[in-house]
Amino acid sequence: MRMLYAMLGVIVAAALAWTAWWFFIATAKDRALEGWLAARRAEGWVAEAAAIDVGGFPYRVDTTIRGLELANPKGGWSWTAPEFQFTALAYQPNHLIAIWPPEQSFSTPFGVTNVTSQTMRGSVIFQPNPRLGLRRATIELGDVVLAGDRGWRVGLAEGVLAVREAEAADAPPNAYDVALDAAGVTPPAALARSLPAGVVADKIDTLRLKATAVLDRPLDRSAVEGVRPSIERLTVDEAVFAWGRLDLRATGALVADANGLAEGRIDLRARNWREMVEIAERSGALPSGVASALQGGLGLIARLGGDRDSIQAPLEFADGSVRLGPIPLGPAPRLAAP
Repeated sequence: MRMLYAMLGVIVAAALAWTAWWFFIATAKDRALEGWLAARRAEGWVAEAAAIDVGGFPYRVDTTIRGLELANPKGGWSWTAPEFQFTALAYQPNHLIAIWPPEQSFSTPFGVTNVTSQTMRGSVIFQPNPRLGLRRATIELGDVVLAGDRGWRVGLAEGVLAVREAEAADAPPNAYDVALDAAGVTPPAALARSLPAGVVADKIDTLRLKATAVLDRPLDRSAVEGVRPSIERLTVDEAVFAWGRLDLRATGALVADANGLAEGRIDLRARNWREMVEIAERSGALPSGVASALQGGLGLIARLGGDRDSIQAPLEFADGSVRLGPIPLGPAPRLAAP
């Protein structure tokens, strides 16, 4: 009998200790979130939540934010969502499962984008310290539609986006591996109507990217609260774009020059490249004069390669400009602030 009482005492003590721990974690999360919103408002943000609910006892800590409005004037973006949820195991609070609502809205200097989805959830693991540095994150996407306020609309049947701290032994600080795998992408209707018949399908079959980005600062809470990180170096291990008869693949590396512009080389392999140039011209991505020069220059490259429908050519970034083989395309993109 004494042994039974002792066992019951241990069980009761453990239950009370676990309950106290759960309430401590839940209260800490609630206070931290309220404090973060208040700190953002003090910095000039719009940072409002209609309600914050915490539950999930005994094993999880579930947080639901209702009526969320965030806007960072310096960053030039805003986000509104009727509800946003994240949950964590009580014994592993730095591993979150995030669930986005079926409807949400983003705003940037380029306009407002309304987002609807059947699935948008992520698993995020942070470093267990106040800076909350990102260790890895995986976001699953299903039946996502982006609709812009200027009438454009893009759909995604399914996709996975993953970011993690670079695993290579010689990886520099602030290096992150990035992977994107998407299928069933529906392009804007205006673009689809302008495309040549029989070349592409209704949906883009495959978008895939495997790359490593070296940033000027870590991906942590300061990346959200302050200035966005800039890319110092981008290594593309694999990029694939497959759409109907079109197939484009790329590998290479870029660095930011002294002015923050891309410098380096991306090697391209393209099948049915003429149709790609035609699509780029019809969509307005290439001026007609540049498109004509590309048709002539790439045609020569294709003939020299022995396959008139396929090319292998370098996309070179130097001195603030971009060239595809011998043909100038325009200014180089910006990777970092000057």
